[in-house]
Amino acid sequence: MQSRFTLIELLIAIAIIGILAAIIIPTYKGSIRKANEAAAVAAINAIKTAEAKYAIDHKGQYGAFSQLFAEGYLDKRFNTERANVRGYIFILSLIDKPEKSAVSFQINANPEIAEGLGATGKNFYYSEPDAGIYVSKEGPASPNDELL
Repeated sequence: MQSRFTLIELLIAIAIIGILAAIIIPTYKGSIRKANEAAAVAAINAIKTAEAKYAIDHKGQYGAFSQLFAEGYLDKRFNTERANVRGYIFILSLIDKPEKSAVSFQINANPEIAEGLGATGKNFYYSEPDAGIYVSKEGPASPNDELL
């Protein structure tokens, strides 16, 4: 006599798989989002370090992503105007003064997708040369937001 699964047994197995998937998938996505956020903070610190080294070599002037890459301070992920790294978009703004160019900079890291199950990150980050990293959950961060 051959043993076979009954319809009830198959439905129970499918229900168990569905319940496990409903628990595991959001947890997995949350872990990916948190890893992306940690990578964004690390990248901001790397950019600030690269800018400091660049400024030392260029009489206090800061550089754009392409200049930092060309000098070897940043890797190829940042060889663009708006770098996209691990679900975050990095925007580097150089600030000029009338008598000098690029005497300061601002860096923003914004998630590609900020809401929903597919969010690449829920925190927005901002920093500048002599400041910590500011964080916002509502939209692009600024110096008015809370420090990380």
